[in-house]
Amino acid sequence: MYLDNKYYHFVTIILAILSYLGDGQQICDSTTCKAPNCHCSGVNIPGGFHPEDIPQIVLLSFDDAVNWDNWDYYLKLFPPDGRRKNPNGCPISMTLFVSHNYTDYCMVRKLHGRGIEIADHSLTHQVPHEWWKNASEEELANEILTQRHNLANLAEIPIEHIRGWRSPFLQPTGDTMFTILWKNNFTYDATLTHPFPRNVYSPVIWPFTLDSPLAIGCNIKPCPQKSYPGFWEVPVVTLMDYREHLPCAYVDFCQNKPRNKDEAFQILWKNFLRNYRTNRAPYYLNLHSPWLDKTDNLDAMDEFLNRLVAMEDVFIINIHQALEWMRSPTSNMNIMDFLPWQCPFFKPNIEDGIYCVMTYKPRTTTTKAMYSNRPNKDSNSDARKNNQTKLNSNINRAYPPGFFEEEQITRHTTKRRPWFLRNSAARNNSFKFVIGWVSLFWILFSR
Repeated sequence: MYLDNKYYHFVTIILAILSYLGDGQQICDSTTCKAPNCHCSGVNIPGGFHPEDIPQIVLLSFDDAVNWDNWDYYLKLFPPDGRRKNPNGCPISMTLFVSHNYTDYCMVRKLHGRGIEIADHSLTHQVPHEWWKNASEEELANEILTQRHNLANLAEIPIEHIRGWRSPFLQPTGDTMFTILWKNNFTYDATLTHPFPRNVYSPVIWPFTLDSPLAIGCNIKPCPQKSYPGFWEVPVVTLMDYREHLPCAYVDFCQNKPRNKDEAFQILWKNFLRNYRTNRAPYYLNLHSPWLDKTDNLDAMDEFLNRLVAMEDVFIINIHQALEWMRSPTSNMNIMDFLPWQCPFFKPNIEDGIYCVMTYKPRTTTTKAMYSNRPNKDSNSDARKNNQTKLNSNINRAYPPGFFEEEQITRHTTKRRPWFLRNSAARNNSFKFVIGWVSLFWILFSR
């Protein structure tokens, strides 16, 4: 018995689905997977709203260490006085995925104190990236959980506030990684990369939970195959460079690098408009702070944030706040009263009241020293002394021995002798060479 071609394809699809279900796996069903703890992957807007009825979320995140290399950038883009605000009057925020090496945990503590989300980005940031692909469960657990405890102990952040993880190089370890995160009560992962939409008018994928096995795949393998109920995946959606030619997962990884401020601004703005004009999925803006070393890039980012905060329906928040909105979708009409986005405890320059040990800003890259922030005169001296002792102990555990010791810079003061006097053999040959040429010129011009 032969089937018509169209029926053949139909039966094939049905059998494939039945086979998929027969293995004990289930396709996400949006009729049963609902807020607050479940959301199927896709481009559909949570809550069934129209795009113009919801706020545009902007998720700015930086990876790697926090130290003097990027501290001034964070102060400029996220002013401690809170003058750069969202429409509800609260300061803008971001998420920092912090690795251990070279991190100043006092800076991390101060950033967290003014509303910046701190997430886990590994203990050692092992290279090469293939290490993360093949890491054992024990190795990976050490990287994830030890750094989480470092952030909790050395930066004094409540461990329940360290909710997220991003793997170095965006390299997942399949189910090994997700099992560790899920069992240890992490809320979300932000590692899996997803391709650029088909064109600038295509909607963008929203964050989703892994209540069902991953159905959309990921660019960098291995992807997870199992389900992790209630665990969120915040996708890394690739951007397009300023020429709109090549995709890039991080802003600083674009092959067509901007040559001036305008081109840097176009990367940020054009990709933002893709989300804003389609389904208003969160705008995932991922980068490393060295991209801001170039003045044009820093100025472009500053102008970009200024333009966003002038818009009445755009909120620059951290990933945790975005997931709170996913759990309870709220329209623009009621967003000003949305409790998870409020800031009842924020005060301008609140970090000035956080006393901890920071590294000196080095004059050169070879010098590291320490200083302590001086508390107010009316502070309790005994409490201050105990706190200082505790923090010094934490810092000593955080950094390798000798990290803060000043390195002596040896200057070579010996003057270089002329090339024809560096050694006796060269000197003799050089004099013979010079005398020979002088004699030749004397003979030629004396006639």
